[in-house]
Amino acid sequence: MKPAMKQNPVAQYFADIWAGIYTTYAGMKITIEYFFAKKVTMRYPEEKPIVPPGHRGLHVYDEAKCTGCRICLRACPVDCIAVDMLGRGKDVMLLQFDVDCARCLFCNLCAEACPTDALHLSEKFNLACGAREDCVLHCVRTKSQSEIDEFKVLLARKDAERKEAQAKKEAERKAREAQQGL
Repeated sequence: MKPAMKQNPVAQYFADIWAGIYTTYAGMKITIEYFFAKKVTMRYPEEKPIVPPGHRGLHVYDEAKCTGCRICLRACPVDCIAVDMLGRGKDVMLLQFDVDCARCLFCNLCAEACPTDALHLSEKFNLACGAREDCVLHCVRTKSQSEIDEFKVLLARKDAERKEAQAKKEAERKAREAQQGL
């Protein structure tokens, strides 16, 4: 190994000064280049960004198209959708359809699974909330108690009609069996 060469202190002094000047020049050169280059930032509230196609933003729900099949609940990997309904099949009234955006992955699996296209993801991108409770999207219109009571009466009437039709069919079947048995 070579012994370290001792440099003249005056030469070292000027070398250090030159190194400081050069590094300052290199840094200022980069700064000046960025100063005159095209800006890459935007002033967000005034300027809106261009949302690319296929962006998955907030959920949009169409209550009129929904059949209450709950396929979106089964497709959601994080269980961020809550549904409460009255009735079953074609006779359904949705009382609650909430999406918790704080837990949502925005994976679009719920929208892809929906057979009636009642649920899809919009291009709305601003998801800022002040509290966790504000992150829950309440997608269904709040029903009044009179609407709920009317729907229950309608369900009871349809259930009675269905039972009556079933009893009539059963009576007809028994009558045919009795005629065939003679």
